[in-house]
Amino acid sequence: MAESITPKDAQYTLDLVKAICNEVGPGIAASLQERQRAEMIKVELEAHLGAENVSMEEFSLAPDANLSPLSSVPFMLLAVLLNITTSHLSGIWQWVTSTAALAFSILVPVLFILEFILSYEVTDAFFPKKKSINLIGTLRKPGTKNIKRLLILSGHHDSAPENTWLRFLKYGFFIISGTFLIGLFTIVVKNIIQLIGLILNNPSVVRLGTIGWVLLIYPILPSIIYAMFFTRGKKNGGNVPGAVDNLSACGITAAMSRFLTKNPEYIPEGTEIRFITFGSEEVGLRGSQRYVARHLDELKLLDARTLNYEMVAHPEIIILTSEIHGTVKNSPEMVKSVAEAAQRAGVPYRLLPAIIGTAGDAGPFSRAGFKATTLNPFKAPQQLVAFYHQKWDTPERLSIEPLFNVLKLTLEWIRNDGD
Repeated sequence: MAESITPKDAQYTLDLVKAICNEVGPGIAASLQERQRAEMIKVELEAHLGAENVSMEEFSLAPDANLSPLSSVPFMLLAVLLNITTSHLSGIWQWVTSTAALAFSILVPVLFILEFILSYEVTDAFFPKKKSINLIGTLRKPGTKNIKRLLILSGHHDSAPENTWLRFLKYGFFIISGTFLIGLFTIVVKNIIQLIGLILNNPSVVRLGTIGWVLLIYPILPSIIYAMFFTRGKKNGGNVPGAVDNLSACGITAAMSRFLTKNPEYIPEGTEIRFITFGSEEVGLRGSQRYVARHLDELKLLDARTLNYEMVAHPEIIILTSEIHGTVKNSPEMVKSVAEAAQRAGVPYRLLPAIIGTAGDAGPFSRAGFKATTLNPFKAPQQLVAFYHQKWDTPERLSIEPLFNVLKLTLEWIRNDGD
């Protein structure tokens, strides 16, 4: 008779997270420690699935590129200095400096949207390349030969650089983040006005478009300071243990591989299950992007469906209806099937869209047209302020109930989704 998921499976998840945090610690993208974290998870998957069913796929990336818009302080400074200089010049030089100021001011928000928000690799060619890895384990019901459907359970094993402003300002982080956006677009607007003044040959409009002391004090200088010191702790794996974000997800995938190996009768006929932990999620979803690109034809052939986990730290499970900061819609069919699984499992849940700041490894699958969603059992803003992307993201932040709820939901989803 098949067993049921129990709190012991959740305890196994928590124990694995503790072991990785104690033996390796933080592991930012493309670091030696990130690889060591993946190696520890690999040992667990091999113990359950067999070494022949576990593999690693290495890929290259530029880990510093994703935050490049926030490190584009020189462009912001140039835009401000050129704007101010324009008012002291005449003739052709006014046109040169004003046009250049507008170009530099537009560059930063464009990069912010393309590289940071949308996770496109726009500036990556200009940054040093490093290696990261995806870890993949596979399981089929014994005797299964013809595979018609692929179910993917996933999370990411890298941790994040420490968010400076969350650590020191707490709820003030939201104020300074808003200030950054205001400053970013204020510079653009002022440069547009200044250039229009030159086109109209109207000195009053030129002066109106010239940045003065008031705007320098707020919001422009705070915006520049925000961007300069957005993250800290990038050496030797970083400062953030990442127990919640996102070793909790890695523990869930390992626990499910352990449970389903013992209870293969829960696996639907003609179905393969893959347990994947992605590398380099925290720098623009690079691991999942590489996986989707590398396996695109296979994923299409097998009607792939991805259930991704992010930050399993609260009993109520958020099922995301969109991904990548709300720019990509998740499959309504997939969201519905996961919500129905939550109902059957008797766990609390809500359907919510992703907002700015929310991006997970289901995103590249949904963007490519596959059925995918993310479970995000995390309470914002309380838990975000308390430990998100901070050194306090330790195993002590985890508890059995959220892990148990996600495991129960996952089992209900697997046993019915292949019918």
